[in-house]
Amino acid sequence: MTQHTLTQLIKKINKTHRGLGPLVAMNLVAAKAHKCILNIAPAGCGKSVSTNTIAYLLKDRAKQYLSITLAGLIRVADELSEFGGAVIIDDLGAEKSEWSRTATLEVLAHLTYSHHVDKITQTSRIQISGFYGSAHVNIQPIMMNSLVQAPSWVAVVRDKIIRYYHLIRPAKPKKSIPSVEIDFSMPISEVAPPKHKGRLWYQLIMIGLVQWSYARCLEHIPDMLRACAALDGRNQVNLSDYRLLVKLMKPMQLERYILTSYSLEGARTFQNDLYCLLVELASFGEPTLDTIAEDYKVHPETVRRIAKSYPEWIWIKQNSPTRLCPTEWTQKVFKICGVNQRW
Repeated sequence: MTQHTLTQLIKKINKTHRGLGPLVAMNLVAAKAHKCILNIAPAGCGKSVSTNTIAYLLKDRAKQYLSITLAGLIRVADELSEFGGAVIIDDLGAEKSEWSRTATLEVLAHLTYSHHVDKITQTSRIQISGFYGSAHVNIQPIMMNSLVQAPSWVAVVRDKIIRYYHLIRPAKPKKSIPSVEIDFSMPISEVAPPKHKGRLWYQLIMIGLVQWSYARCLEHIPDMLRACAALDGRNQVNLSDYRLLVKLMKPMQLERYILTSYSLEGARTFQNDLYCLLVELASFGEPTLDTIAEDYKVHPETVRRIAKSYPEWIWIKQNSPTRLCPTEWTQKVFKICGVNQRW
């Protein structure tokens, strides 16, 4: 049986850019399904290379910006009206205002979901209509806390976007994009709706429920299944699409463990330090204190102090050099989230 086109693409990317294949594939699915995706990972983990690859693969279907603010969206409103391609923002954190970051993501989430936006601020008005494209936004974990603490996270953003937690830091980062191609021409509208039954369907629903309400799962998951089929050049969804999407969505489940809620609809807290340490453990197995300290430009004793605050996740191997090791619980979560799964 011929492998799924996206599986082939993931394998090819992983040969030259370790662990980056699933991130690129998930962004391709989001682009074809017309979704807003938030790519979350520390600096140096390949977010920009991934979205640069998407821009290359989509060519004239992509509009790429280093960063963009709410005021910037107003300036390009005419370009985005009646647009069906991908809007790519390399770094949402480049905007220093917390309010502007939150407002920008809120607009992008509403735009991709509702296909239009009419927002009036104190100083201006943004109007975009006929938008049937996707949005791809890169952000570092340190910026997540202000996003999830905003009232709009629950009220507007959470149910409308995909949060993809990329857990792999390359030992030898590459600025060049992978040498891959894909046929993006088949419209998702030509793919028939998938069946809402079977073990894999309910597995997708259970993963989706980590991030979305059940009603939104019934919207997002069929769209992504149809996107998988379209990217494989088929007008019918088959079992290979279900299997592929289950594997692609596994990292989304990390949100259950690193986002802390204190009320049903109130502010959340994103555990940034824990997430950064999990990236190191997932990438290197048992990294030394010095390795982590170099990655985050802090003193090794700072790494030790932070690691000690997460005893259920990390234990410290007191040898020379001192290393951080995953607990059995961490290894279980990594398996749930698809770390080291085979493609």
